[in-house]
Amino acid sequence: MPATPSVEQLATAAPSAANKHERVLDEAARQLNEKGVLLTSLAEIAAKLGVTRGAMYYYVADREDLVFQCYRRAAEITARHLFEAGRAGGTAADVLRSFVTRMLDPNEPEIAARAEIAMLNATQRDTIQGLYDALATRLAHVLETGEREGVLRKCDVEVTARIILSLVTWAPLARPWAHQVGPMGHARLLAAATATVFEGFSSAARLPDFQPLDLAALSPPVVSAFDRDAAGQAKREALLRVASKLFNRKGIDATSLDEIAAQVGTTKRTLHHHIGSKQDLVAACYDRAFRIFFLIKDRMLEQSASRLDALAAAMHALALAYPSDEQTPLSPLVGHGALSPEGQAQFDRNSEHLGDAYHGQIRKGIEEGSIAPIEDVEARALMLPGLISWLVKDDVPRDPAQQRTIAREVANFVALGLRPV
Repeated sequence: MPATPSVEQLATAAPSAANKHERVLDEAARQLNEKGVLLTSLAEIAAKLGVTRGAMYYYVADREDLVFQCYRRAAEITARHLFEAGRAGGTAADVLRSFVTRMLDPNEPEIAARAEIAMLNATQRDTIQGLYDALATRLAHVLETGEREGVLRKCDVEVTARIILSLVTWAPLARPWAHQVGPMGHARLLAAATATVFEGFSSAARLPDFQPLDLAALSPPVVSAFDRDAAGQAKREALLRVASKLFNRKGIDATSLDEIAAQVGTTKRTLHHHIGSKQDLVAACYDRAFRIFFLIKDRMLEQSASRLDALAAAMHALALAYPSDEQTPLSPLVGHGALSPEGQAQFDRNSEHLGDAYHGQIRKGIEEGSIAPIEDVEARALMLPGLISWLVKDDVPRDPAQQRTIAREVANFVALGLRPV
């Protein structure tokens, strides 16, 4: 396998001319971010660009190659932004602020979020993973420098680097989810992302203090073999849990019903009996995901701590839920486009309900003084999923102790961003 290029090699490569190949990848990145791999169409890309579908094969071998090229290009663009931010000089905080600004510049090519990296072949996955590992290492070095300079707080730099990369990739994707809170223009988006990185939500320069939320209700119940109804429900829940995990890591298109059934130790016929078609399965996985999200929301509302600490506790819980083999809610980035119109409408209603709850918590926190005054509560709340969207991927540690460390770093980031303590 060819060696993975370094961040410097990617960043200093001569920029490609605005040719048809670049236009193909621009349009493909937009479709991947909006629809996911399942609904990204070579024919539709060709039509948008005014070329024949046959002409597309001059630039890409197939859809898998198109996805690989988009993910690789995203890493190249990110590396260039980080390199140019460093070359501009200043403190580590200046470098980081410049990097965030460049990543969200609407005049730059759209970056395809690597939401479905597992659909690629092993060589392609290793290449993309190597590029992002190199980016995380370089960004961690910036954070270490900022800590030494006293301009950024002490943190687990490796975890925090991935949180930041996740956020700046998520932020542009937040626009399609923002219809309930109004147009998400560049200035609004950049202000929300920058404030999240450098200020967090806390009114005081302190780390959050909370008890982890009780999520015991999400654990699979112990079912008697003689209770047929409960056993059937447990089988359905197991299918949804495995399907959610595979959809998150491989994408919907690359995950077969046979594969899901085999992992649960059953058959596709049984899966059809308990759930139905693949579209029905995606909808059921989202129903399950929102049950998890609503339970965490309810536990957040019940917390007797400050609203800042309750918000940090909720994000801590979500950061534990995504990589958990027992919980693993389906990520919003993966399957929305595969839902029926009725399913999308239900998804939107559930999202609006959750958004209202979090907006209310932030406003209560501002009133009580635990959360700093925030002018654009809706835009800031929309950044929160970006802090954890990376936790559905294969490169997240499987060790429970490491997962707890990641969840704590997410909670700390919610409170303070990188503000020095």
